[in-house]
Amino acid sequence: MKKFIKHKLHEELKKSDITKETKMFINSKEFEAKIDKIVKDKLKNNAELEDKIIDITKNVLTQLYKTLWLKRAFWRNNLTNKSN
Repeated sequence: MKKFIKHKLHEELKKSDITKETKMFINSKEFEAKIDKIVKDKLKNNAELEDKIIDITKNVLTQLYKTLWLKRAFWRNNLTNKSN
């Protein structure tokens, strides 16, 4: 009987079925919640990673400010004080 069941299970399961079930699980809220929890736990307990994120954020904001300052003649003239 076990051989029959194994044979039927193996026979009926197709790659497309597995792909479909996997995609459904990955798109589910349950999977998203699990991944979110894992990422939050890793970020909360990792001081080195937090320091790297702070450095990257500072660098990005500094570069943005420098770029806006250098190109201020381009965007400053377009600023107006009127309602939409």
